[in-house]
Amino acid sequence: PTANNPNPSQPLPPSPKPITRRLILPAVALLSASVTMDPNPYSELVDNKVNVEIESSDTQPIKRRRKRKSMVWDHFTTETTTSGTTKAFCKHCNKSYAYMSGGKASGTSHLKRHIELGICDKCPNTNLVPQVNDGTASCPPPKKRQKRCANAPLDQDGCNREMAKMIIMHGYPLHMVEHPGFTSFVKTVRPQFGMPRFDTVHGDCVNMFLSEKHKLSEFVGETPGGVSLSVDLWLSKQSVGYAFVSGHFVDKDWSLSNRLLNVVVVACPDSDSALNQSITACLSEWKLEGKVSSLTVSQSQVNKTCADNLRGFLTFKNQHVLNGQLLIGECYARLLTSMAQEALAAEEVRGPVKKVRDSVKYVKTNDACGEKFEEVKRLFPASAPYKDLVIDNKGRWDTSYKMLLAGLEHRQVFSCLETCYPGYKISISNEEWRKIESLCLCLKVLFEASDVLTRPKHSTANNFFDVMTKLQLELSHLAMGGEDLGNVVSSLRERFDLYWRGCFLVVAVAAVLDPRCKMQHVKETFTESYGEDAEQWIKTVSDAVHDLYTNYSDTNLLDSYVVDHGFDETEVVQEPHFQQDMPQDADKDEISPQSEQTTESHQQETQPKVEKQQNVSEEYQDHTSFMDDVLLEEGSTLVTVGDSFSDFDIEISEMKPELDQYLDDNLVLKSEDFDVLSWWRLNSNNYPTLSKMAADFLSIPFSTVSSESVFDTEVKQMDSYRTSLPRGTLEALLCTKDWLKNQTL
Repeated sequence: PTANNPNPSQPLPPSPKPITRRLILPAVALLSASVTMDPNPYSELVDNKVNVEIESSDTQPIKRRRKRKSMVWDHFTTETTTSGTTKAFCKHCNKSYAYMSGGKASGTSHLKRHIELGICDKCPNTNLVPQVNDGTASCPPPKKRQKRCANAPLDQDGCNREMAKMIIMHGYPLHMVEHPGFTSFVKTVRPQFGMPRFDTVHGDCVNMFLSEKHKLSEFVGETPGGVSLSVDLWLSKQSVGYAFVSGHFVDKDWSLSNRLLNVVVVACPDSDSALNQSITACLSEWKLEGKVSSLTVSQSQVNKTCADNLRGFLTFKNQHVLNGQLLIGECYARLLTSMAQEALAAEEVRGPVKKVRDSVKYVKTNDACGEKFEEVKRLFPASAPYKDLVIDNKGRWDTSYKMLLAGLEHRQVFSCLETCYPGYKISISNEEWRKIESLCLCLKVLFEASDVLTRPKHSTANNFFDVMTKLQLELSHLAMGGEDLGNVVSSLRERFDLYWRGCFLVVAVAAVLDPRCKMQHVKETFTESYGEDAEQWIKTVSDAVHDLYTNYSDTNLLDSYVVDHGFDETEVVQEPHFQQDMPQDADKDEISPQSEQTTESHQQETQPKVEKQQNVSEEYQDHTSFMDDVLLEEGSTLVTVGDSFSDFDIEISEMKPELDQYLDDNLVLKSEDFDVLSWWRLNSNNYPTLSKMAADFLSIPFSTVSSESVFDTEVKQMDSYRTSLPRGTLEALLCTKDWLKNQTL
């Protein structure tokens, strides 16, 4: 027997488990009460255990709950259920949501949606997010909190580069880094950022220009064909011009690309040699001598003598030019704009156009008249909705066309408005409305012909064949049937016929290189347009295709010979003796209408070239004499190199089947998603020579302006800030902006 066990025959009961620290005080008090009520001799031991546990718990630090900061606790309370989980109850509608289960919190996002999205119909703050009652749109989900990295390291050089890129892309002035408002804003956003000086930003822009220019130079050098150039001339208040020289080409992936290559200051835009320096600088800087396929300018800005000078200069430097006929073309967009302006300014319609414009302005600017106009319009219901009245912008001729078209639809409304609204006193007679209708028909033809220029992606040259032949045919029909504007339409047709004679050969050859068209489509179109005279036009195109193919084939042979015998390629290509010209003593019946137009000017340019050739060094003359007598062997066939491609005695049987096979093959079925360049990429191995022709001709541009400026009636002006910049800085900013815009480098 012991003090703790007076009866040794009975074993001691098992010791009670110690109470853990999680035991709360009310449980201890309850246990103590039960111990005092039970006269158990072991109560002292139990009390000691409890006291030990309580004392040990007092020595541990008490964990404090984090203070709730979310706005949801203004609307929710938490309660612990019998199962041990904690739920959140809305104070307004008493709806419950899970909040904590097994010690893991569910978050507050679902509680916030209950309040912000108006799920609780009794909450007074349900208008935190606007509600949409039509059921067609749902409310946006609440935004997630973004972690703020206040101590993130600052990349000063990277920020400077991004600022230079921003200035270039959006045309901001370089001095904006010195503007107080901008510097204050940047300091507020990031006080640690050091605002760069003007010289630093200028240097970053120039470095970006040089880096992108090097990439573009390599990009252009990988093209499978040549490069076509277009020149757009801007003016300024200082009477100084700015020539924007752009390059158009098919890249290595057979995608149509265009880049701004140079921006050159032109001291005298009206001179006969205004663009010579610009073109020379472009050819030298980008190494394009002998690689230019065509040149497109705006003859409304460049006189005929200047164009002829360029033709002679480029004919001397390039081979595939057909007597210079493929090198000069007028801007198609400028031509259509000029024709539309001529129609709008015709004396027969000048008065009616002004009356319609004044009527539209009066209705659009007078609220009372506008309400009366809408009231009267409801009396004349139409099968299709009326077009909206718009006040035209004289800087864009398409807005004038849309204004006249909408006014013509409302002719009855305007007639009634004259009698029911005293303030409106513009009277338009039926005869004047008839002239407006004839004018709209004429402008509609020009507007539809401009659609090919307004597409988001640049169109290949083959797409212009159908557009131009349709325009010529519709102008002829209007000229024959138009009584009110017969003289105006006849004048427009004559202007377009003159343009067509200068460019039809380029467009027709591009159409032949379309596997959906070939010569078959050209024959059908010319037969419909010219009737009995179609045979002459068809023969001109056929001869040009074969001559070009011969020229391209011989160039490939010369390149192969140069590589095999170790000559420098540029030496042979740039040698004047190998510049191929059309024979000047050819039969006149075989000369195309286009070649007749350029023969005289070309003869004038050829004579000084002969004098230059006589001044070649003796070493170069010896090399030329050797190349005159050389015979290129290809199997058992001989090719004699003469002075022009008409003198080439080509009997290589392997050359002819490529063109003949292409023309004899079945046409490719027409489809909306057909890509002519992708077709040539897939078939370049089957037609190696024709694929080079396709790369050159399909990339020829017919417009010198962007798609946004097709309808502009005014020549672009360089603003005063840009004219104050140095020439090198101006070119760097404008060219880099264009290169970044394309997003391919």
